[in-house]
Amino acid sequence: MSKNSNDKSVLFLYGTPFGRVLLHIILALKVPKLLGAVLRSPFSSFYVNSFVKKNSIDMTGFEGVKFKSFNDFFTRKKDFSFDSEPSHFISPADSLLSVYNISESEGGTDAKFHIKGFDYTLKDFFECKKFNMSEAEEKSLLTSFNGGLCLVFRLCATDYHRYCFVDSGSQNGNHFIEGSLYSVQPLAAENFRLYTKNRRSWTIIESENFGKLAQIEIGAFSVGGIKNHFEESGFKKGEEKGYFDLHGSTIVILVQKDKINVFEEIKKVTDSGDEYRVKIGQCVATSTL
Repeated sequence: MSKNSNDKSVLFLYGTPFGRVLLHIILALKVPKLLGAVLRSPFSSFYVNSFVKKNSIDMTGFEGVKFKSFNDFFTRKKDFSFDSEPSHFISPADSLLSVYNISESEGGTDAKFHIKGFDYTLKDFFECKKFNMSEAEEKSLLTSFNGGLCLVFRLCATDYHRYCFVDSGSQNGNHFIEGSLYSVQPLAAENFRLYTKNRRSWTIIESENFGKLAQIEIGAFSVGGIKNHFEESGFKKGEEKGYFDLHGSTIVILVQKDKINVFEEIKKVTDSGDEYRVKIGQCVATSTL
């Protein structure tokens, strides 16, 4: 289990009037993009050892490895195990998990969920018009998750930033939305509608054991890249879906109504406003099918 936390820079930039003014200047000047370029350069490799030591990161399997840059370290690929039981819904990443109910609306197209003081609609998340979807296609997509669940997996800067598929199945391709690069720490989420402002990529997954899923990868401050390996393709549970470049990010998974039962311990923690620490491949819910 984990208490919500913010680092000092986030407390200043998102928690004070002057900080918020400065934040918008930073974003307008594309400082995150510049920072990303620096952290991808060979000059940033000196930062790896101090970052590992400061955050007590387990580097088992990487002993003696010389990383070419901080980003080379940050996007390192490791072996991991996952719960292979078909009826078990697993976490896609090392992260902090929160669970929210998606409301039911008449017709299903205005369903929404509430995160940190903001209401988010499914229409906001998908921005279907950007992808030339017809009204019928949009309605079909939006009504799919009416009354379902929204699982938010928030990755911290110290987490492993590759993510996997939560079940075997197929997907319909990636839909990329260019956006801002706000932090995804709790205080930022309380001050900005960041889940629909930030850069993101979504896909619809037809899973074998949990019905239709929507998975949305959301970038954050200095996260310049959302790298997905598959377009229209089949895949296996636990297979790597993609990875983030640099610092904290978020994965949101929308689940249809009555398809999974989230563990009571997790619901109890997240219902109280806290986040629940999970590991990639860990079972967090079971199928109702």
